[in-house]
Amino acid sequence: MPDWRRCFTEATDDVTLARHVPGLLTYQRFLTATASRLGLDRGGADLERRVAARRDELASADPAGYLQGLLDDAGVSAMLVDTGYGAGDTLALGELAALSGLPTREVVRIERVAEALLEGDVTATRNLAAFADDFEDRLATALDGGAVALKSVAAYRAGLALPRPSLAEVRQAWADLDRRRQSRRLDDRVLVAFLLWRSAELAGRRGIPLQIHTGFGDRDLDINLADPALLRPLLVDPTTRDCPVVLLHCYPFVAKAAYLASVYPQVWMDLSLAVPLAEPLAAGLVREALGLCPFTKLLAATDGHSYPEMHWWGAVSWRRALRRIPEAAAFAERVLAGNATELYRL
Repeated sequence: MPDWRRCFTEATDDVTLARHVPGLLTYQRFLTATASRLGLDRGGADLERRVAARRDELASADPAGYLQGLLDDAGVSAMLVDTGYGAGDTLALGELAALSGLPTREVVRIERVAEALLEGDVTATRNLAAFADDFEDRLATALDGGAVALKSVAAYRAGLALPRPSLAEVRQAWADLDRRRQSRRLDDRVLVAFLLWRSAELAGRRGIPLQIHTGFGDRDLDINLADPALLRPLLVDPTTRDCPVVLLHCYPFVAKAAYLASVYPQVWMDLSLAVPLAEPLAAGLVREALGLCPFTKLLAATDGHSYPEMHWWGAVSWRRALRRIPEAAAFAERVLAGNATELYRL
């Protein structure tokens, strides 16, 4: 069973991976598309085995060449990487740039920055103000070093109903903080909100996008609290409304995200994971987004991770979706590259 099955479901149990992922139409389309890419016959009950074996053969013989071939076939010209994702075997940013041969820029996950601070022995004895200043300094240093965006996964940790907490609430949360637990997974609702608002203020001052996970995700996410409409207080507050916000994934709230992008000048949307993970629905999701979201504000991320094929499949899925929309020929370049080039200052 190829480990890449894990990239086609947010489930983690062995039964789903072994029995049900092969029953996903998205997965079957991935296998047939990959077989074509590898020059294999697309038929047969053993398609997955043959694709995995050929893939392993090519990737082992020439890792860089294999990755570069996939990215070239998909038309990828640059990579923006969330460095807060992944385990210890994930390639570092410089390694990925060298292997892919492409410009590779960092997206900074704000919750991981906070967790790293909480892991430190010095921070554990310092006050809230010092922690907040250190947090902002680390974000600023990353941006000065070439990072192109900040990112929040607050939806996983506390949901998106995160009005700005009062100073008294933040101080109480800090006083009650279990640093050891929160350094592993920051999910204190008040502190998550506090750091999200601080990050939005910084991003607004810098003109740097803040990506926010919305919609579906891992099993630990309460999808009812991942509705992008819950972010309205952040979008209308005078201190944060200059922050460019990119709503990621969005499914099943595509229409709501499109509405927000249509009425708030600082809001963009990126269907991201929704396109490769729900590829049979992708053209419909893009159409739904374009019902209200101007094509000048729609972005196309692959959400690729863990395996070279996932970067390829994400880009291929976006191109397939756009080909099914007759009008898209006039603006496909903007969705696939132009909007991101402008927004992220590439």
